[in-house]
Amino acid sequence: MKMLERNPERTTYLESSFIVQRRGMAVLAAIFPVAFLLSSLLGRTELQTSISAYYWTLDPERNFFVGVLCAIAVFLLLYKGYTPLEDRVLDLAGLCAAGVAFVPTARGGGCGAASGLSAHGVFAVVFFLCLAFICVFMSEQSLKAMPDPNRRAHFRRAYRICAGAMIVLIGLAVASRFLSGGALEASCRRGMTFWLEALAIWTFAAFWYIKTRELDPEHSWIPFKSWVLGAGRRTARGGAA
Repeated sequence: MKMLERNPERTTYLESSFIVQRRGMAVLAAIFPVAFLLSSLLGRTELQTSISAYYWTLDPERNFFVGVLCAIAVFLLLYKGYTPLEDRVLDLAGLCAAGVAFVPTARGGGCGAASGLSAHGVFAVVFFLCLAFICVFMSEQSLKAMPDPNRRAHFRRAYRICAGAMIVLIGLAVASRFLSGGALEASCRRGMTFWLEALAIWTFAAFWYIKTRELDPEHSWIPFKSWVLGAGRRTARGGAA
């Protein structure tokens, strides 16, 4: 069964639930780094060397870090990919997201000389590699069922931009490991790891959101627009009464 085909056995309610869940995951991922940036901009915490380092700051930040990663992990594990391979990669990403949440990074930021990856580091690296794999190799699977060539080309360009961004970010992360000890530590202290992680997460969130739009073009680009408009109409009716 092709995702883009309507099926009598699937109700509009079930299809809408599927789309809303996909959108929710994209929005949750997008705001994940933003919450920690706001924490630092508002003076609650110092800008950390990585997103994971916020685990050791304050309780709200730690709880948000673990909670969001657990939510994303559950979603990725329960979500069924477009192909069996995509499904397996998403399952692995979900397991790694849980690992990142429950196996914290070293206290203090871990900006010393590299001495091999920790368990947390392995989970994080595999998680980002899974996201990159989805962006680079799985982005066009659903496009094969799209009849409109112009629309197909539009989405293909968007996916290639996302894939290119993921490749560049991973390349920068790998290249940074070849810096000298002092340069590597200095760049880490300035937040290089944090920004690479944040940009990778935002790139995948954008890819996931665009893919959701592809799968159901009837929904607005604005997340949860129908909820907001529905609440506004109910409020207006209540005031009129």
